[in-house]
Amino acid sequence: MNFASSIGGQFITLLMQFIVRTVFIATLGKSYLGISSLFSNILSMLSLAELGVGSAILFKLYKPIAEENHHRIALLMKFYKRIYQAIGIAVFVIGLCLIPFLPNLIKNYDRLSQLHINAVLVFVLFLFKSAASYFFFAYKSAIIKAHQKAYVVSLVQYAFLTISSIAQIVCLYVFKSFMVYVTILILEVIGQNIFVAILANRMYPYINEKTDESISKDEVVGIFKDCGALFLYRLNQVVIKATDNIVISTFLGLDLVAMYSNYYIFYNTINTLFNKLFDSVVHSFGNLHTTGNKKHEYEVFESANLITAILGATAGVGIFVVSDEFVRTWIGKDWELAHPFALLMGIELFTLAFRKILGRYRNAMGLFQQAKWRPLAGMIINLGVSIALVNIWGICGVLVGTIVADWSTYMWFDPLIINKYGFEGIYSIKRYYFKFLKYFATACAVGAADYAICSHLLSGHGWISVIIHAIICGVTVPAVMLLACFRSAEEKYVLELGGRYVKRFKKKRYRG
Repeated sequence: MNFASSIGGQFITLLMQFIVRTVFIATLGKSYLGISSLFSNILSMLSLAELGVGSAILFKLYKPIAEENHHRIALLMKFYKRIYQAIGIAVFVIGLCLIPFLPNLIKNYDRLSQLHINAVLVFVLFLFKSAASYFFFAYKSAIIKAHQKAYVVSLVQYAFLTISSIAQIVCLYVFKSFMVYVTILILEVIGQNIFVAILANRMYPYINEKTDESISKDEVVGIFKDCGALFLYRLNQVVIKATDNIVISTFLGLDLVAMYSNYYIFYNTINTLFNKLFDSVVHSFGNLHTTGNKKHEYEVFESANLITAILGATAGVGIFVVSDEFVRTWIGKDWELAHPFALLMGIELFTLAFRKILGRYRNAMGLFQQAKWRPLAGMIINLGVSIALVNIWGICGVLVGTIVADWSTYMWFDPLIINKYGFEGIYSIKRYYFKFLKYFATACAVGAADYAICSHLLSGHGWISVIIHAIICGVTVPAVMLLACFRSAEEKYVLELGGRYVKRFKKKRYRG
């Protein structure tokens, strides 16, 4: 259910995003698009104030949920509520302190006033949206996710996204007002949080248990100790992408930010899809880890890596082959970014998929402390390489910084930690590295073949070409990846799992 809702919902999300973006460009133009993308990324950095509390609390909820200890769950939710309220206030205050630095973050800042753009007011509206995500009972979604019912939260999010997108389209055409556009985004966040909270209250009424009792001070210290490590992981995740737009804006200007943001829709949509897919199974990983059956857990781990490779390769190859053609067909050649931008974004997406699954597995195993300084190294490498290359290679240099940071930190160190502390060194880490390189080499090979085929097959026929080329990538990449793993244990596990669910679906359909 979690998996299916994630896949289906992201198609809706992608469709609505492109429709709204098309209307936005037609009514407000490139400068508003650039400033919107820049402020969204700057304020995404304020989510660091969350300190990884969400992941730490979810890990703490697994055991009491398995034991049906409702009192313990209520205490943890009470603690979570207080923390989220404090985070919301911190986000708003820190955001206000950033206002004096806006002229330093935007190249040709003075030009905004000539375009009648009140940068401070726009920033405050985006700030209020960020802070609102921590209020209005936002913390209650945790109990639904911990019960492996993330699809409930996802369906609510998709419903509110659809409603707000329709409202934005109408208001952009009627009022042509950026302020109204952002206000609708704020109302979407508030409405979504309240609705999910109502569902949580109905599904798990015991979370509202009235008690003067609180979790012990020792446990609070332990949670915040884990949060300290998780903060560095979160800092790395946020900084690596949020600083991209800041570097581009500072060195290259808002127009390049606007052009980059059209490609970033692909990245953000796929990133959200990965988050929802892996969030839908992370709680199962957590429950599985508590059983102590290392052999079965490792089988699931290897199978999850194969599925990740298929998803990451399909997304990466698809972006490499189709994104330029999509942007050219959608809004014109003037918005297209030169090669090898699409190739670099494809590599980045393949890497992102493995970052997501490794991070989820590490958190599900409770491995918060073992690699806490690795994210800091990743941030330093990312910023250093991006700034060094942006003046030499432009926007492509910024992407190279992200890729180099990921490959020099995440991609070799996280598997080592999971193997050493999660699986207690039972299995060979060299085996993991070999399989990862095999997946990457296979993705590169099929990507090169698909690019050559699509460059000559039905090229230049607008949306027909885009759709056919996307289908080619969507079919060939998974097929080749599975063929490369022919007769492996993880492939058999994945195919058996898929077959099991197909049989279950057919049986339900027959009964219906």
